[in-house]
Amino acid sequence: MAIALIQRPAAPAPRPKAIARWLLFVACLVFAMVVVGGITRLTESGLSIVRWDPLSGAIPPIGDAAWQQAFEQYKASPQYLQINNGMTLADFKSIYFWEFVHRLLARLIGLAFALPLLFFWWKRAIPKGYGWKLGGILALGALQGVIGWWMVASGLVDRPGFTDPQFLKVREYYKTNASQQAVVSPQDVAAAVLFLASERAALIAGETIVVDGGFSAGRLDFPRRQS
Repeated sequence: MAIALIQRPAAPAPRPKAIARWLLFVACLVFAMVVVGGITRLTESGLSIVRWDPLSGAIPPIGDAAWQQAFEQYKASPQYLQINNGMTLADFKSIYFWEFVHRLLARLIGLAFALPLLFFWWKRAIPKGYGWKLGGILALGALQGVIGWWMVASGLVDRPGFTDPQFLKVREYYKTNASQQAVVSPQDVAAAVLFLASERAALIAGETIVVDGGFSAGRLDFPRRQS
């Protein structure tokens, strides 16, 4: 049994259904990573881990001493000094969690793609014409990992502009109000739908909506084509 698994077939033996299930599983992992990445961005957790350790980094800090060491490393980062100064260890653990899960998913996706790809290649199970495509996806995934770390590393460089009072004022206003302003009520949606369905918004008929700063709305009438 074991010998059959590692033995390379003499002739191609494509397994498109198995490859399809494998790719679907990887796609689900990618979707999960996108969700976690969004949470990481919203919670500003991306710079909480200031080191990139591909192997040992897969294990979170264990024990109070390890957590304190990771926290001290973060305290030396520009984000802590300029934005999160005074953050507690408990708050740090919260943002560390999301960045750790984000990186862990990245490692898992890499393994979940590379190892089965190697297995399918060895078993000659990849359909003709798909080998280079799957290899290209693997290369793009590796490139994305490099770009991800480059983005984190760029955020660990001291940027004097982040200490500008105007920047901090705008940033605090955004954190306080942006999420609230992004939410509209059902009444607003209904009003917008009714307006777009009215004659005033009959854009296909050659009419254009004009809004001057949000204080009034009107339209420009163009001659209608005679049928």
